[in-house]
Amino acid sequence: MFGLRYAVGGAPIEHTLSPILFDLVLVYLKDKGHFSKLDASTVTIVESNHVDEVLGWAYIEHDEHQPLWKPVNEKVNAFQPQLLDASLKAIQLESDARIAAKLRPVIRKTDTLNFPERSSSYEVWLNLTSPLKHQIQGVAFSAIDEALEIISVNALRYDGQGWYCATTDGRGVVHVASHFGIEVSKGAILGINGGGGAARSIASAWRSHGGKVLSLGGKRQLPATMVNSKLETKTVCDLIIDAEGTLNVDVNATFVLSPVYLPMKGTYDERMNALSTSNNQIDGRWMLAAQHLECWRTLWAPHLSEDLPSLEELVTWLVAVECELEQ
Repeated sequence: MFGLRYAVGGAPIEHTLSPILFDLVLVYLKDKGHFSKLDASTVTIVESNHVDEVLGWAYIEHDEHQPLWKPVNEKVNAFQPQLLDASLKAIQLESDARIAAKLRPVIRKTDTLNFPERSSSYEVWLNLTSPLKHQIQGVAFSAIDEALEIISVNALRYDGQGWYCATTDGRGVVHVASHFGIEVSKGAILGINGGGGAARSIASAWRSHGGKVLSLGGKRQLPATMVNSKLETKTVCDLIIDAEGTLNVDVNATFVLSPVYLPMKGTYDERMNALSTSNNQIDGRWMLAAQHLECWRTLWAPHLSEDLPSLEELVTWLVAVECELEQ
């Protein structure tokens, strides 16, 4: 595989941590002897409210719609050498014990997925965030899962001839849930406020793994077909996700996950304490890192699914790089 290009698109996008996650996994796999000839010729962010502009970048690379990346106040592609150096340093760290998994993760099997095992010299990998996840539709895209059915695409792969897509937010959240000790397969209750692309992906994956989903409202609510539980007076959710940031219903919950991740403050130790699996507030970095691993595992490099870093390793390294970039 040669000349891989990666971008994450959406609006706003300048705060995204996805370029760090991408480089961490890439550097880790190369350090383990995989992808010996793989160089990411471009890693960037594309700010747009229209997915066509992101897809256009995939066909013909350009410098439009690429804002300064907030973590370093530079353009990502210009900062790539330094980011790779920081990633190489970070992967030497062992995962922090404070964020160790409480349960074995639930991993999606990939043996029945249908797309090319080998890539070409024209590989392009994309991540999409709001407001683009619902804009991928039509026969030009081959879905490896239910992404097109639920109108929620957040991962794309172009192999030089065609497009493949997936939804990984949901299975990322199931992975995070198990990491924090929630057994979805035993009927764990998930409350979701909102019904956008990420919310639909999460509800679909939660149900497919045996969990119960209830809607907590929102400006855009979940379709009734994705809800299989009702909010009762004594209901205690195992997990609540406020996908819109507008939750105004008083609901008891064991854990609360906010998909939004804000800049972290403090020392490395203080940040690790904030991310600890002993907390009931789950930072959005967990969801971001888990869904990113899912992209590699199922769409980008499924033949290396057994060789990927663990979720706690990736989160440990992410925090280390964030601290490094602030110095």
